[in-house]
Amino acid sequence: MTFASLLTAVGCARLFVKHALHNWRIEREHIETAELLASELVANAVKSTGIADPGLAYSALKHLALIQVRLLLFEHSVVLEVWDTDPTPPFMQEQAPDTDGSRGLLLVTTMNRRWNYYHPKSGGKAVWCEIDTLPWPTDSDTTELPRVLPRRKRYAGPYRPTEVTRDPELLRRVLEGLHALDDVEEQKGD
Repeated sequence: MTFASLLTAVGCARLFVKHALHNWRIEREHIETAELLASELVANAVKSTGIADPGLAYSALKHLALIQVRLLLFEHSVVLEVWDTDPTPPFMQEQAPDTDGSRGLLLVTTMNRRWNYYHPKSGGKAVWCEIDTLPWPTDSDTTELPRVLPRRKRYAGPYRPTEVTRDPELLRRVLEGLHALDDVEEQKGD
């Protein structure tokens, strides 16, 4: 999905990630992680290529850059990729305990399986991270799954065809029982 490089792109990207992963039936905890990581990556892209000033004049929007957010679904993970027009590689800023901002790449580094960036042929850079979608193992998960699924043994006994019973009395009783079920359902509906 493509967004204008404005502060509003952060919330829009979160919604896009949330709805896409929900439609892919990803667990809620992984969706929340992906939303947070999308916020950080898109916020960094806006800082480097866009307009981060909320009191912006309309005339400043003439040369607005774009940001693209892409999600890739794999068997046990989701890859989140954010592209922007600035080719400058992302870098981790030193973190002081009392600073409020600039923790984006620190979160990206700690909350996923792996992350990196690359320079696509179209220019700019794409920063990506891979989020595990497998549940975390617990200490009680010590059972090992069998390496080969069990096979059913082939029946070696004599083959006997099923006998078909043509009993009109039995069929009449089954039909009466079905009609009785319909009557009960109609009484419940009233």
